[in-house]
Amino acid sequence: MALSDLELSVGGVSFKGVYLAITFTAASTLAGGIWTASQFFAQLNEQSEAVIAATAQAEGLSKRFDDLREGNVLRLQDMDKKLSNMEQAMSAADVENLQGKLSELGANLEQIMDAQKELLDIRDRIASAEKISSESEIKVNARLESLANLDARLARLSQDMDDLWAAIDDMSPLGG
Repeated sequence: MALSDLELSVGGVSFKGVYLAITFTAASTLAGGIWTASQFFAQLNEQSEAVIAATAQAEGLSKRFDDLREGNVLRLQDMDKKLSNMEQAMSAADVENLQGKLSELGANLEQIMDAQKELLDIRDRIASAEKISSESEIKVNARLESLANLDARLARLSQDMDDLWAAIDDMSPLGG
């Protein structure tokens, strides 16, 4: 018995074996395409979540960086005021009080040195935060570019699926 001789009758409509074989082949191909599309969308969703997380992290780093910058500006202004006050005190000081003023100046210089060390540490942390921020920005840009590529591939897959449906409709024995 050949495939062309096989015939299936359902509700008064008769289907030839060849058409059944073609329909089965098309249906299994379509099911494989749907499965592949679902896997693709799952990966796309994962990448989207990764981009959102990276964007949130970059925003947090940016806020921390701005806070550090504002804090440093205030500290520098305070140190400028202290230096200005010391300069005024030195100019107003006379020779008799010079020894006392020198010891006060030494104490102030020690405070300034301590503050300078603290500022150097803050500068290093700011540089580190800037580096992390730029690395995050590079990662986000790479993810966005990847998403754009995925969108193009998805459009192509959608067009292919539409073409397959059209081909199946054209091959339908019922006249589509």
